[in-house]
Amino acid sequence: MDKNFFSVLIISLFKFYYLLISVSFYAYIPLFFAAGGFDERKVGALFALQSFMAILTYLPSGIINDKISAKRQIIIATFIYSLFLLLLNFSTSYLHFTALFVLWGISATMIDNSTNVIYYKQSRLINNRFFFAFFAITATMAYAIGGKLGAHLTAGNDFGLLFKALFAMSLFLIFLSYFLTDTRVSSVKLSDYKDDIFSFDSLLIAANLFLFTYHWGAELTYFTLFLTKSAALSLNDVSYIYMEVGFVMSAIIFSLGIFKEKIRLKASAALLIAVAFSGGSQIAMFHIRDLDGALFNQFLHSIGDACFIYYWLNIIPETFKYEKLGGASSFVNLFTVLSVVSGSFISSVAVRAFEMPYAAFFISACLTFSIYPLALFERFKKSNRLNSIKIMEAAAK
Repeated sequence: MDKNFFSVLIISLFKFYYLLISVSFYAYIPLFFAAGGFDERKVGALFALQSFMAILTYLPSGIINDKISAKRQIIIATFIYSLFLLLLNFSTSYLHFTALFVLWGISATMIDNSTNVIYYKQSRLINNRFFFAFFAITATMAYAIGGKLGAHLTAGNDFGLLFKALFAMSLFLIFLSYFLTDTRVSSVKLSDYKDDIFSFDSLLIAANLFLFTYHWGAELTYFTLFLTKSAALSLNDVSYIYMEVGFVMSAIIFSLGIFKEKIRLKASAALLIAVAFSGGSQIAMFHIRDLDGALFNQFLHSIGDACFIYYWLNIIPETFKYEKLGGASSFVNLFTVLSVVSGSFISSVAVRAFEMPYAAFFISACLTFSIYPLALFERFKKSNRLNSIKIMEAAAK
């Protein structure tokens, strides 16, 4: 087997398997706490703690990926993640879950961040259209399958079966981690990141990520609630919508990757398409009244999110130097974590204030569309830069 193809296959399989476990767990852990009679505010505090640990871990994890080893960090984090899933089977008190959510926040961030860094760095070395296609669909396919897997494992509210099964799956994740291709390390000083992190391009990417992924936080909190309350859909209807989103996004992303050389879609153009479809579908949610309308609207929304992932996975390795990709990419990706947390919190406040779930999506749509002025400003700045270069070249001749 070709060494490059094996590298692509292993990192894609590892990412998919990790996200499959994560989605299966994340989607149903709130039901576990509800069945156990835990206070909603205490459960919310646990998830806030997990998010806080993710924020604290993100940037240090990225810098370590540049200076030490992304593969080694993944192996260590996977052991911690597996321990977290194991201890869930024996935890009964709120104090136990508090400690476990700290482990979850740290280990999950290290795994997620480090696999992304391996992709960013390997994509600079492996110019292969299948690399993007395989790696990019890991999240969307896990999203489509994980929900159903979690539902099957929690049938009859048997959460013990869920925890045991996910722990068993995590052992295979540890096994896979040893076959990952490691990245080349460098002796980068902390001060060396300053020019990259605070450059115009870096701050623009960070702003785009924050403004676009805000709606993911809104969806995390109120998408299912909106569909079941405002649109009067059943949970079975909602499960079909989640599956549609996963499979449609997978098909679009895979096609964009396979035909990347023929389409020649620039990352900046993909972002503009993403804003149009995603922002428009968020506005249109107000008019959803039945399953057919919801399926059509989420089909359009999936086009937008798929194009955004294309932008995201292409713009970062194109922008930063190889030896600084870990730290620099972690800085801009940190804004997605901050955005999702902000979107979830602000949406809950807005819904209570206006007494309607649609308020969450109206705010997120406004933030999504605010990317357009930034994109126009970027095009204007690049146009001036190109004109300056042409003038300098003409003067030199």
